[in-house]
Amino acid sequence: MARSTRRDRPGPDSEGGRVVLVLILGLALLAGGGYAAAYLAAGDKVPVGTRIGGVDIGGRNLVSAEQALRQGLSGRADRPFTVVINGHTRQVRPSQVGLGVDYAASVRKAGARKSWRPSRIWSYFTDASTYDPVVTLDQDRLARLLRRLDVTDGRAPTDGTVVFRHQSFTVRPPRAGLTLDPSVAGTAFWDAYLSDDPSVQLRMASVPPSIDTSAIDRFVQRFANPAMASSVDLHFGTTTLHLSPTSYGDLLSARRVGSKLRPSVRAEALFRLTDSQLAGAAIERPKPATVALIEGRPQVVRAEPGVTFKPGDVASALMRAIESKKRSAQVRPTMAMPSFTNADARKLGIRKQLSWFTVRLPRGSQGSALATAVRRLDGTVLEPGQALSLRGLLGGSTPSGASGNALATAVFNAAWLGGLRVTAHAAGASYSGLPPSAATRRCATVRTSPSPTTRGTACWSRPWPGARRPRTGGR
Repeated sequence: MARSTRRDRPGPDSEGGRVVLVLILGLALLAGGGYAAAYLAAGDKVPVGTRIGGVDIGGRNLVSAEQALRQGLSGRADRPFTVVINGHTRQVRPSQVGLGVDYAASVRKAGARKSWRPSRIWSYFTDASTYDPVVTLDQDRLARLLRRLDVTDGRAPTDGTVVFRHQSFTVRPPRAGLTLDPSVAGTAFWDAYLSDDPSVQLRMASVPPSIDTSAIDRFVQRFANPAMASSVDLHFGTTTLHLSPTSYGDLLSARRVGSKLRPSVRAEALFRLTDSQLAGAAIERPKPATVALIEGRPQVVRAEPGVTFKPGDVASALMRAIESKKRSAQVRPTMAMPSFTNADARKLGIRKQLSWFTVRLPRGSQGSALATAVRRLDGTVLEPGQALSLRGLLGGSTPSGASGNALATAVFNAAWLGGLRVTAHAAGASYSGLPPSAATRRCATVRTSPSPTTRGTACWSRPWPGARRPRTGGR
């Protein structure tokens, strides 16, 4: 006889548990399917109801949202600015300013991205937010635009300066410049971009000059006034030159060094001025080698070192003299060898005296001017192709009257007898005899003699074509 137990038959509790389990599994499947459907619906789309710059791009994927945003902002993004500067109005495109919209970044900023996270899916359906577009600014384009506006509407600052004249100086006052402040202008364009009325008011900022009134006052008191107050003395060894402001005034200038004015002088022009005044002064200058007639025969006279003065040292001495209480300064000398060496003189190859001519003067007519002129002419050597002019060599110290005529006659006839080409002459000349053969024409020198005479000589070294022989000019 079989027995039945409670364990062998399912009771009401067991059947209810299975029902609950089935329900749970069904709900899970239903929730999972709904979550998957929600994920597929959200995808990489922008949350529903999202607006960027007033343009609704919600529910769109990245590409579609970017296109919609570009189309919606095209009118404002490309609208030119109305720029007003100093009462002048002009139109400036956003591209000229360097402003633009990064559409892709703007869409990404609005939350367009794929994710299984519940917060992302939840925000897609509930996060209807409003954003500003992502705006970019090219600083280089903005800087170029502001430079163009500065050229048309602004002005560069003008430094003050001091201008020296022949006998005085004048002051040119400074003037402040006007320019656009890049930071202020950039902010103004940024704030006006994408607005319904993109108007920009720009103000010019004042730019002070580097050399202002105080710098000019200091320069005038310390240098300009003393420079033009009185004369100065420059000492070249034992020789002193007395220079008045009239002689060096127009050689001075004021140069800008940072925010200060510094005095300057045209060194080369000052050197030419002092060098001309030192002509004939007792200064042991370098003596170049030359060829001289010694006991009737040409011989090389050796070069000798001497003292020279460089333009920079002369200019420095003038600055010190102007600033000193004694109004004087010593010019630093420089020892130097002449450029024409003994070897150069030997290369001339002068070996014989070619010709001479003597002009006798009445007793007492040999003055110091004539003697000085003859000493300067003494030893002058002409190489092939060179020309000799008495006035070109002697300048203002050329003797006049009977002495000048005698000197010119001696040189003229010596050159003529030597076969040199005479291109011009101003004084009457005498001629006697025929010139030597053209095959012995080389150079011309002038010598002095202890008696009241003026002697001209010409010498030679070797034959050369007559077309290249030296020439003598007139007085």
